[in-house]
Amino acid sequence: MRIIFFSLLLILVYGCGSRPKNVTQFNQYPKISPDYINITIPVNIAPLNFKVVDAEEVEVEFMQNDVSLLVCRGGGKIDIPLNKWQGLLEKVNGLVVDVKVTALIDGEWKGYRPFIINVVADSIDPYVAYRLIEPGYELGKRLGLFQRELSTFNETSFVDPKLTSGSCVNCHAFCNYSPKKFMFHSRWDNAGTIIVEPGNARKVNTKTNKVISAGAYRMWHPSGRYIAFSQNKTHQAFHASSDKLVEVYDLESGLMIYDVKNNKVLTDSRFKQKNSWQTFPAWSPDGKYLYFCQAKPQHMPMDYKELKYQLHRVAFDEESGQLSDSIESVDILQDSSKSISFPTISPDGQYLLYTVAESGTFPIWHKDADLGMIDLSSGESIDLSNANSESSDSYHAWSSNGRWITFTSRRLNDMYTTLHFAYFDENGNIHKSFILPQQDPDFYTYFLKSYNIPEFINGRIELSPYELDKIIKSEAQNAI
Repeated sequence: MRIIFFSLLLILVYGCGSRPKNVTQFNQYPKISPDYINITIPVNIAPLNFKVVDAEEVEVEFMQNDVSLLVCRGGGKIDIPLNKWQGLLEKVNGLVVDVKVTALIDGEWKGYRPFIINVVADSIDPYVAYRLIEPGYELGKRLGLFQRELSTFNETSFVDPKLTSGSCVNCHAFCNYSPKKFMFHSRWDNAGTIIVEPGNARKVNTKTNKVISAGAYRMWHPSGRYIAFSQNKTHQAFHASSDKLVEVYDLESGLMIYDVKNNKVLTDSRFKQKNSWQTFPAWSPDGKYLYFCQAKPQHMPMDYKELKYQLHRVAFDEESGQLSDSIESVDILQDSSKSISFPTISPDGQYLLYTVAESGTFPIWHKDADLGMIDLSSGESIDLSNANSESSDSYHAWSSNGRWITFTSRRLNDMYTTLHFAYFDENGNIHKSFILPQQDPDFYTYFLKSYNIPEFINGRIELSPYELDKIIKSEAQNAI
């Protein structure tokens, strides 16, 4: 009993000296950064360190019945010990935690209305992978691919920008969330597609005389044998208006399928015609359908506002690698004047998540870009207002259990994209999203890179950056 009491006592008073006195109570939430007020989190997420704006000192108590964690800190920030946080989450798994904030502001102790954090047993995948990129395209040769352990603050590179200077790495993708089977492109210097499988990593040139370009936007077939690629002649233009700084567009695009086993590019004449543009391929989880976005060509970049992509799908025969004759339109918008991009389907095949904007194919710089979702079985739209913002919300991915989505957003300052997560419960409801936790609450104020193309993975990538750098700089094998 004495051991148990001592353990609980440590949790109760960790990091605190004298308690606040003469506290004035306010019936309002504290102004904290990042905003973790009334959010839903997985039981295996990193500590939610935050600061109280303008506070000189702060005391925060996480409470759930007889379980309590009290954290104090000068400077208005809290730094929750990892082991204490993990111990708290284990005890409150599946429960709602009250968070009581008391802050010293202008020499006065102020107590605020408690807010809640809902801790759910639906865990999130242990890692997320992403690219870090400066917003200026002239700095595009300083790119790297990184993995972040979501239960801690540990971030490591698996494609290190210090090693790959001169190459643009992009479009990473993982087969069935596996850290042992993935791909990414290397552009400019050392061009090619790097494909990593257990015991076999190689660089491939997917540009053949049958396609208009090497593979671009990508998605692994669930079997692991195929990768669907778009083939794009991509350009960019720069706007004078502040809400759309960069317009990325195609002058031609289509689809192709790469047979990983036989190093062969499979094409279909319907998906490389000049009277229609296709892009953003996405497989259904059972591998039986290939979804894609298609638009009527426009005179670009002048008529970019008229470029509207809609969703289609075509059946796929895994044995032959061939697409069926029938192409179906998938109606997911009541307003057909808008444009669809980045379709992804939930692991159970029921829900389709996408990005919608007024026009165009690459909405990450479009302030009007939002996430959208429909139930494929009923056609019903899902309300994503708890995830979306007034700024661009674009790239996204599903967790392997289908209970979480991650996405990038420019909501902090309209310049840099940050990584966010939202819980999608079993009743089809999206809960309030939260930003990727960092140890220093001021991290995003000073971090001058954007998070790009988040992808969940179910473990750590063990292949070292040095091994991958050798493959990047090796000679590419030509696909047939």
